[in-house]
Amino acid sequence: MVKGNISSCDSVGGAGKVSVIVPVYNAIPYLEECLASVRSQTYADIEVIMVNDGSTDGSDAVCRRFAEEDARFRLVEIPNSGVSVARNTGIDMAQGEWICFMDADDTIHPSFLSHLLKGAVATGADICIGSFHCGEVSDDTAQTLSDMPEVFSPEEITSKGLYQKLYVNMPWGMVYRRRIFDKGVRFRPGRRYEDLDIFYKLLLSSHSVAYFPEKLYFYRQHSGSFMNRFTPARLDVLDVTDDMLRYIRENNPSLERAARDRRFSAHFNILTLLIANGVDMPATEARCLKVIREERVAELLDRRVRLKNRLGALASFGGRRTIGFLQRFVK
Repeated sequence: MVKGNISSCDSVGGAGKVSVIVPVYNAIPYLEECLASVRSQTYADIEVIMVNDGSTDGSDAVCRRFAEEDARFRLVEIPNSGVSVARNTGIDMAQGEWICFMDADDTIHPSFLSHLLKGAVATGADICIGSFHCGEVSDDTAQTLSDMPEVFSPEEITSKGLYQKLYVNMPWGMVYRRRIFDKGVRFRPGRRYEDLDIFYKLLLSSHSVAYFPEKLYFYRQHSGSFMNRFTPARLDVLDVTDDMLRYIRENNPSLERAARDRRFSAHFNILTLLIANGVDMPATEARCLKVIREERVAELLDRRVRLKNRLGALASFGGRRTIGFLQRFVK
């Protein structure tokens, strides 16, 4: 967990209760540390909704103990239904003016909530985002926290997320005013990449978004995690980014080029995964190549596109072999 010189106050005037939603599924190795980091928050006006998603490893017992020891913790039991249903269950039960998500193997800085709420209240933002450390072990780097966050319009921050200039395509690591979810935005059940599927809808439902660069959230990424290996479920990202482009064309056409770039990135990444893992899926490969060929000239001409995508667009002119060669060196 990050440690440092904390300038945030423990009490944020007028902020109100925060509902911290923690989906739990077989998280026993790290669950205790996760929940303890929530219990240690300097901002005390919280409720912690632990949604046990049919765990079979004793995670429910850990949650039950926290609920018995601290009245702010509440255990909700549901049949195994996936993280989207678990988060939606928490949203529907939440009583706070603010909502915050955590994964059950992650931890947060003791002043995570107070600092983000301070930024949201000071700026009037509907969402306040902090940066994060990603790895297999927590980051103990000392840091001094900013007094004020940077403030973006919904379109600005969504564009940065789509172009992958800022990592904001995750639900955790931030606080949301409850009214964002009162508009009916929910996670889509039964599909992977649920975070990518919803982030732009949440950002575009806000009036403004505040952003702190400090790493107050520790995202524990395992070497064997979903994002570090190929499975057929990875192909969901193709549907997710196709849907994203359709949604933005209909509702926020000024962001279409940014959405096309994110779609290009997803299709190029899946193609390189197929090649790198020797996976024979001709229809999927053809689908990816179609999007890559449609978008590659625009990718090269758009200065906002990150270097990785520009290199991918350029390599695509050399065909499958050149793409396969590039993926060995560009991660």
